[in-house]
Amino acid sequence: MYSYALLLVAVIDASLLVWSVRAWLDDRRNNALLLQTILLLLLWFDVLTVAIGGWIGVGPTLELMSRIRYTWFYLTMPLLLIGVGALARQADFAWAKPKWVIGLICIVATYFIVRDVPRVLVAEFQVACFADTVRHVGTVAVGEACPGGVEGAGVWFRSLSIPIVFLSVTLMGVLLWVRRGWPWLAISALLFMASTAIPSATVGPFLTYPLDTLMTAAFVITARKFTPSLDVAKT
Repeated sequence: MYSYALLLVAVIDASLLVWSVRAWLDDRRNNALLLQTILLLLLWFDVLTVAIGGWIGVGPTLELMSRIRYTWFYLTMPLLLIGVGALARQADFAWAKPKWVIGLICIVATYFIVRDVPRVLVAEFQVACFADTVRHVGTVAVGEACPGGVEGAGVWFRSLSIPIVFLSVTLMGVLLWVRRGWPWLAISALLFMASTAIPSATVGPFLTYPLDTLMTAAFVITARKFTPSLDVAKT
């Protein structure tokens, strides 16, 4: 059942990608939308890998797909930090308008990419199971050990980029809610953050994927809502 539900999420992600590409082609000045669209390029593949893992089975094919999805995640996730800065400019927040602000954000994002991508390229995977799903992970969570496996097996590197990016998206959403009367990015981000507190033994990998899709869709819609002015586009 979980595999089929995740397949549906993958189809939604692919549809969201097509919609985002078309939206950006209509407004190529929209940098916030462009950066989120880049992340969407393989989001469907990320979910698809988890959805079909139980059918493929443990082996080189699933491991390669997992390596691709993890590498893409750590390569592109810092771009969302730049996307938040671009969205702040497009929403006409004064603090985001100086060029040095977006320049500093780009430096931080580049640091995370240079630091994390080489590590994920050589990281060792463990196999985790939940319901009818099988996937590669860094560390096997409680309740996700496969038959004969061990909970807690594996040691994954720690990256500050992930909590910083999601916190930035959440704070940006709250700012837009309070200052611009636009609540949707904040609501979706807060729901996603709350889902990470639910034990994986209860919901496995399922809950975070649809909520990630919801937050991504909210970011795309928000970027379309706050399109760049001519002044912002020129700076």
